[in-house]
Amino acid sequence: MSDSITENDVDIIQAIIRSFYGQGNARLFTSSTITDETIVKVVELLAETEDCSTWIDAIPSPQDLLMPSNKPRKWGLRIIRKSGEPSLTGNVRINIMCKRFRAAQFKPAIIDPLN
Repeated sequence: MSDSITENDVDIIQAIIRSFYGQGNARLFTSSTITDETIVKVVELLAETEDCSTWIDAIPSPQDLLMPSNKPRKWGLRIIRKSGEPSLTGNVRINIMCKRFRAAQFKPAIIDPLN
């Protein structure tokens, strides 16, 4: 698996951001604005939403979250590709209270740097 971000990765990240923060914020994420830190924060957002999501089996074990591989970008893209696909296809079902709480919690790290 490559650790280069693809257009499909960008589409998935935009879909994840759109589901949490709306279309206006999703448009800010392009292949040139998505950093390694962005990838890690999006993974953390997905992991923190784990209890409320339908992709619970796609999220790695707690050990993987605490000690990811030595290539965080490759690790992060693997998680985003696997667990973010439901966001791209519109098949995400999460608890609205959990979604709002986690979206607010991660907004300063994910959205604010682009504004």
